[in-house]
Parts: sequence; C-alpha cells; structure tokens
Amino acid sequence: MKGPRALGLLLGGWNSKDVGNRAAPSADDAAGALAAAWERAVGGQIALRSRPTKLHAGVLTILTASSAWSDELTFLAPTIIEALRRAVPEANLRRLRFMVASGRTKLLLEGARFRGRTTTLKDSHNVHAPLTHEPHAGGEEDAGATVARLAQLQRTLNDWRDRAGWRCCIACQRRFMPESATASLCAPCAGARRTKEEATIERALMQAPWLRARALRVSLPNFKAGAYERTRQRLLTRWQFEIAAAERRLRRQALTPEDRVAAWSYLMLLTGMPQRDIGRAVTRDVLGLPWTSALFDEGVAPKEEARRTLREKHK
Repeated sequence: MKGPRALGLLLGGWNSKDVGNRAAPSADDAAGALAAAWERAVGGQIALRSRPTKLHAGVLTILTASSAWSDELTFLAPTIIEALRRAVPEANLRRLRFMVASGRTKLLLEGARFRGRTTTLKDSHNVHAPLTHEPHAGGEEDAGATVARLAQLQRTLNDWRDRAGWRCCIACQRRFMPESATASLCAPCAGARRTKEEATIERALMQAPWLRARALRVSLPNFKAGAYERTRQRLLTRWQFEIAAAERRLRRQALTPEDRVAAWSYLMLLTGMPQRDIGRAVTRDVLGLPWTSALFDEGVAPKEEARRTLREKHK
C-alpha cells in the first residue's frame, strides 16, 4: 500500500496483551502505538502542542510548537518515558528527542494555543504542573515567576540526573551521562580538547614529518597515542591527494616546489626517516620510478647545462 496511511490502519491488529506470542512489532507499529498513548501520558494541554512522529533505535522524535516547549518537555522527559513505557512496553522506548515543528505541522501546533483556550480538557488532572500554561507567553507570568519556575525545573532535573549516574564536566561544569567509568569531560569539551591536541601534533609533524609518537612525547608529554595516529593518518591522506593531483604536472616535467614538498613529506611520515636517509630504492617502492627521477634528478639538467657552457667557453 502506497501513500499516507490512517492511524487506525497502522494500529490494526495491535494488541499488547498477546504480543509475546508474535514477533516484535515494526517501528511503524510501535510509533503508532506510542502516538495513540501520547495524550494519556502527557495530558491534553501538552498533547495539543506536541506530536510524536518516528521511532528509530528506541528514540522517539517529538515535534513541538516552539523551542520553549522543547526545552520544558526535556525537563519532563524521564516522567514521560516512564508513562509511555507503561502504556506500550513492547516499543522498547529509551529516549525522547524534541524538535521544533515546521511547515503545516507548526501551524497546526501553533493554532492549538488558541483552540485550547476554548476547549475543556477532561483529563486536565493528568497535565504536568510546569506545563499547564503556554511557556513564556506574554502576560501569563512575569519574569521573576518564569525564572523561579525554570530554576525549580532545573533543580529537579539535576537531582534526577545525579541519581541516574550523571557527572559534572570538569571543564564546563555541565552535567553529562558518562560513556565510561573514567570519563570526566562532556562530549563537546572532550571533542574540543581532542581537536586542540591533534592540532598541536599536526604542527609538529608538518615541521618534522619523520617523528614518531615516542619522540613527540618528549616535547608533548600529555598527548595520547590515539591522537597521534589519527593525525598521522589524516596527514598521509592529505599528502596522498596532493601527490595524485600533481601526476599531470609530473608527466609534463613541471612539478612545483609545493609538489616536491608534499612528496618528501609523505615519504618521511610514512617511513619515519628524515629526507637525507631516504634512498632511491625506498622512493621507487613507494612512489614509483617517475617520482624517483623527479625528486632525485632535479639538479642533473642544470649541472649538465653548466658543464656544456664551460666547455664552449674553453673552445
């Protein structure tokens, strides 16, 4: 069947009581069941301003009317997940991902703000207290009340994260879920530190490509072997591309100084030897005979021309 399908069709045959006798439901079926249970889990007012969409690898994407709704629903995610798990245990829900809607969906969710003012919700007692009104809507609460409410939500969230095993990043002081028992940095800070470390190693290898990790550790004692290897592979790939791009100039015997630098740098980084120790045999094995002739015989023609000029003068 092609094209959009009604929710009733997606949910056809869905029965959580006998799911143990069948194969696990598909992602579409599980997403449909979660969408059907959404209003019961979050309450009518929240359901008017949000809409579950796809489920992938245990992550349910929720479209919201605004970034304010996304922020506040993030605070309530643990409670919402528990409610959805009780309603649809077969979906294997692990996490909620909130996104601001766009296009027609955004218009529908924004319009719910005005429709909700004249609608009496039968299940208003299920609505979470922090979201019984439009977040940050003008005239509904002053700035002080907004700050106090968000501060309380943040304290509640921090308490929940502490109980769940989250840690405080030593660099930015933000809480994060550690990927390992020794992690002390959140993902953004760890990425920034890794980038800075690899940039330092790259500068050293650009100046002395033959240096190995053991030699670099003398001047850079804090870097890790993994950072060295990533940087080394990245530079090898870059110089390989530059050598490949210079092949046409090599055939025309019109190599530039930059081409020669790239070739020698690649050889030094690959072999771990300085230029003076790299012989013709190694160069021929790595780059081939044309490059060997270009790199080692670049001064032969000028010398031969100088000798011929000297002979003509003697005549």
